[in-house]
Amino acid sequence: MLESGAIVSENYANGADASAPVNLYSATKSLTALAVGEALCAGKIKSLDDLASVYVPALIGTAYGAASIRNLLGYTSGAKDPGGTGYSGIHNSGDFSSMMRQEIGLIDLMKKHGDHSQYRQGDKFIYNGLDSESLSLVVRGATGMPLPQWFESTVWQKAGGEYPAAWFTDNDGNGIGEALVWITTRDFLRIGLYTLERLTGKSSDSCMNTFVNEAAQPRTAKGYWLSAPYWGLGLHIGADKNIWFFGHGAQRVGINQKTGRIVAMNGFSEWKNMDMDIQRLFNR
Repeated sequence: MLESGAIVSENYANGADASAPVNLYSATKSLTALAVGEALCAGKIKSLDDLASVYVPALIGTAYGAASIRNLLGYTSGAKDPGGTGYSGIHNSGDFSSMMRQEIGLIDLMKKHGDHSQYRQGDKFIYNGLDSESLSLVVRGATGMPLPQWFESTVWQKAGGEYPAAWFTDNDGNGIGEALVWITTRDFLRIGLYTLERLTGKSSDSCMNTFVNEAAQPRTAKGYWLSAPYWGLGLHIGADKNIWFFGHGAQRVGINQKTGRIVAMNGFSEWKNMDMDIQRLFNR
């Protein structure tokens, strides 16, 4: 936990220490969103209302290509849900596993599952991780860099990342935008501080201040993770206005703008009422 710019509590278990990287799972989605914001503020992306296909012509003819970057960030692409639990964001586990084995790439995945749903883009929140995969391709098309390289040169450098980290890629070097980033808990905390500084206007980057504040506005109700029931543009928002990065196996960054407290957690599994326990720390 960080308070007033200083770490006030730090604990590790199961042989881990400050230098141990852990899989962030779906908290990766929020990292991808920050990378999109940096591309926008660098002038690489002209507008969040641009269609993804402007930057990724290979997505023309798919629901993802026809969606705006804003709606991809908001998980309202209008794409047909490719199946799955709707909780992890990794839908159609068989095809996702094929991509992890480097048998198919993200473009293949987008085209295979690129049908339109009965909903228009912007109308229906579906926790479909392929929206984040589309954003990974947008970042590469806009910046000329794969997502991991762009993220490293912007968010990571500005946040002061200290330890080695890793980002899973497909067979064409595209960063997986929805999961599978490995970083240490301290560096996870640093990304939380990077976010807080932009939420509170303490960053000198007025464009990113604006982007992060828009991303942190509750845009739609998710229907689960009731400690953070709302989704903005790549960020989870609590009913108490705290901002969250979430992964399914106890990966959390929580940001309390009022107190300046940030908590970062990594782990293998959640415990009962875990997020309520964290909120009590936050709001005391």
